Amino acid sequence: MCQVTTLFEYPVAPDTCTTIESRCNYSVQHFWDKCELTKPFAQENDSLLMEAMLTYFEIMKAGANVNVSLGSVRNLMFKSQANHDNFLKLASMAEFILFYHDTDVVDDLYITFAQSVVDANWVKKELRNHYSEQIKRLNTSKLGEPLLDFEYTSITGARRHLTDNRTDGATLYVVMFSDSGTGSSIERMRLSTDIAFSQFVDQGRIKVINIVAGDIPKQWDADSQGYSKQWEVGASKEVSGKLDMRIMPCLYVLDEEFRVIAKNKTVDYMKSMVSN
Repeated sequence: MCQVTTLFEYPVAPDTCTTIESRCNYSVQHFWDKCELTKPFAQENDSLLMEAMLTYFEIMKAGANVNVSLGSVRNLMFKSQANHDNFLKLASMAEFILFYHDTDVVDDLYITFAQSVVDANWVKKELRNHYSEQIKRLNTSKLGEPLLDFEYTSITGARRHLTDNRTDGATLYVVMFSDSGTGSSIERMRLSTDIAFSQFVDQGRIKVINIVAGDIPKQWDADSQGYSKQWEVGASKEVSGKLDMRIMPCLYVLDEEFRVIAKNKTVDYMKSMVSN
């Protein structure tokens, strides 16, 4: 019989926990009970620690109460400060998993990890600033909340805000492109020439706002010939410093109240949404 190796013994919810939520809540609250947080995490056990973190987050996703999950993270990071290296390793792994690889995670979960680093006065200022900047961007663009009402210059030269765009019940696709490089041009062309996606736009089911993240391109008039005539087109220097943009091109999907449904998605994700 194959025995699975873990860094420490994971908790098992008692029979008194009769619902999925109660079982997940128990497991999240007691997940790190058997982990010796004061002893250094050996480098050779990094893969086991990563597996533990992934399991921890999967239990949260499976049905744990959000407040229970956030409380568990705060408790974990408080206790782990008994060993500074462990504390920073946990924060780093959370960043790797939640910030760079799981854009559908509840933003407050990662913010709780990041805030613990920002609040630790013994952490070097450069590292605290790194996490502080992430928190600022997340707070302007949280899943389920209205996106920052950023200002942009339209292709006609008018100064506008995101919320100046009437959705009329359509799903709003805000696509951020880089102001330089061929990659953005290729991705923009792939999207504007996709037949199924264009049909959704023509039918009013999707409204596209194409934003160049930076200064107005020098060749904007020429480049605009390749844009769909149905798109709202503009440029904004403020989005790069204020929004949570981890990839370029970067897609935000908003509802009619400008609340974030999905973010940091690719052009392929946009195309797949209309083909399913």
